[in-house]
Amino acid sequence: MFALLACIAVPISPAATADQRILSLVPPGAQAVTRISSPSPSAVLGHFVLTSHKNRINFNDFLALTGADSTLVVHELIYVVAADSAGMLTEHSLLATGNFNREGVYRSALSGGASVTRYRGLPVLVVQPFARERSEFNEVRWLAIPDSSILLFGSTASVQRELDRHLDRSPADPRLVARLSRLRRDDNSWCVLSLLTWTSDIRDAFAAINPKLAELLKDGDTLQFGIHYGRQIEFEYEITTPSMEDTRSISDSLAQSLSGPEKGLAFLRSTDAISEGNTVHGVIKVSMARYNAWLTEVQASRRGRNTASP
Repeated sequence: MFALLACIAVPISPAATADQRILSLVPPGAQAVTRISSPSPSAVLGHFVLTSHKNRINFNDFLALTGADSTLVVHELIYVVAADSAGMLTEHSLLATGNFNREGVYRSALSGGASVTRYRGLPVLVVQPFARERSEFNEVRWLAIPDSSILLFGSTASVQRELDRHLDRSPADPRLVARLSRLRRDDNSWCVLSLLTWTSDIRDAFAAINPKLAELLKDGDTLQFGIHYGRQIEFEYEITTPSMEDTRSISDSLAQSLSGPEKGLAFLRSTDAISEGNTVHGVIKVSMARYNAWLTEVQASRRGRNTASP
């Protein structure tokens, strides 16, 4: 299930681009890769992040598991969603860079019911589902801190693959790097989606942004976006579909959703979208007030859809 995570409550230091140490751990073929860093202290408090519902749970539990670490500093977070061997989007993980006290985090988790196993010589926490979440999530996960600057937390298979890539010193997926090269280096957050399997959960997530997006995006489409926080918010996006008409319609839907009804006041300006075949790349610029209002609208829409679901 995909979800919208629109806020973050852990100290994160500013960073312009993804750290190659953590980017290289993302397995090739991941369905969704989302990265977040903190804007400047004077900027907005809310973040727009599109990731899986399980990764939202991972984030909340990450805060709980590292809460005893008084030296905790997080530079950036990357959320990964990937398909399992059956093609289902069940694999998920949270990757973090910063400063992590492995001994302190592990000791605290062990006192709370976790256990320790070893994987290729590294100690790994086996984390049982928290009591508060078992009605919606009942999965055993792994948490690994292979060195003091990297933390991995998520489904067992995902963390194993990421540990393999760390230990084998694997380079970053060239396809992911190529897609990110088309976004600005100073985006504070970004998301890369490959819609090889257009599930109802992904459709619902986009419907919370704008119902027309859910109607237009189809299997095989790709979408990536980045957000830069400054005196105004710059929402950069790139969309590729089989049809240029659909691509343009999606681009227009994004602009309409972000600009809101009071276009003359809230919508500052948008760069002319650049078209290359069936790909459109553009930047939408809105005021900080409008961006925060848009976040509130998206969250309210998501809550309304969840309440209406059986």
